[in-house]
Amino acid sequence: MIYERRLCSRSEIAQGSGLDASTVTRVVQQLVDDRIVEESILQKVENQRGRRSIGLKMAADPHRVLVVRLQRLNFKVAMLDLTGSILKSIEIPVNSVSTAENIFDRIVESLNSFLGLCKENLVGIGITLPGPFLEDSERIVLITESPDWHQFDLIKRLREHYKNIPIHSKHDAKAAALAVWISQGLDSESKVTLYLSAGQGIGSGLVFSGNVFKGSLGTAGEIGHTSVDLNGPLCRCGNNGCLELYTSSLALLRNLGKDWQNISSQPISFEEVVVAYKNRNPSVLKEVSRVAQYLAQGLVNSINLMNPDLIVLGDEYSKFGDSFLENIKIHIQKKILPSVFKNINFQLAPQTDLVIGGSFHHVIQNEML
Repeated sequence: MIYERRLCSRSEIAQGSGLDASTVTRVVQQLVDDRIVEESILQKVENQRGRRSIGLKMAADPHRVLVVRLQRLNFKVAMLDLTGSILKSIEIPVNSVSTAENIFDRIVESLNSFLGLCKENLVGIGITLPGPFLEDSERIVLITESPDWHQFDLIKRLREHYKNIPIHSKHDAKAAALAVWISQGLDSESKVTLYLSAGQGIGSGLVFSGNVFKGSLGTAGEIGHTSVDLNGPLCRCGNNGCLELYTSSLALLRNLGKDWQNISSQPISFEEVVVAYKNRNPSVLKEVSRVAQYLAQGLVNSINLMNPDLIVLGDEYSKFGDSFLENIKIHIQKKILPSVFKNINFQLAPQTDLVIGGSFHHVIQNEML
């Protein structure tokens, strides 16, 4: 309860858990002694008399969590405290011709540099990977436009290298979906949250009342490999016309790159595309609008199948802001039942790395809750 509510009193814990006050006091004291939880002053309710109540929150020190996020063009390593705050992070670019073995060596090198800062108080290491990723067997099936990862057992190799450290793996979109549900789904009392991760890859995560749906193998949520064009190009997954082929940020950059010299004097990058979009460059507006239409079609299929009440757009495409989300909503509204559309709350994800945050939550839930 302290973890989910972020700040609550002993009496709230007793009320919410059904435990008696003496049990709550005893357990809380143990958490305080172990420096997992710390006391904090609660804000006074308006017109409240007397002393302020003592609240409880996750302790900032000394415990740490390390997270590695592998992407197509880079990987990140971050160190977080128990409040979920990132204390230090690095981002290492990945060359498209690098082998999985070389990238593994660089991940280990980066992790080792962080371990010196927190080894005695390390809760665990979280690893997030793009998909399709078999969560049950912890094997990468395919990463489009990246080295041949399906032949490299990354998680097993990391566990062999760090034998005494708990390591927990998760698909990146599912990790982000968990972070979204904790930060947005809880507050809106969402029963079914659909998180759309739209960036270098296109993925999604589905959360039912706090539980991330994995599927039988752990590959549920691969919206990027659902077809939006039966006669479209062949994807490496074996399907034709996959959503990711039309909407990934890599595809967007390729399509705009043909005429980029007429758009900007800066080298093309996703950040520069966002600048051009906000400056309302006609060519960029047209291409980004096309992406919105395709993403809407992918979401329509998911809405009709899963009936979410909260849809959150995150990763790189959330940087396009409210106008981009509104464009997606307009296309969706035309293609689903009015009563279904009315039930959906559309939101942008916060401009933080939700994958890092979700991996942190995954480690905490497995090791401490």
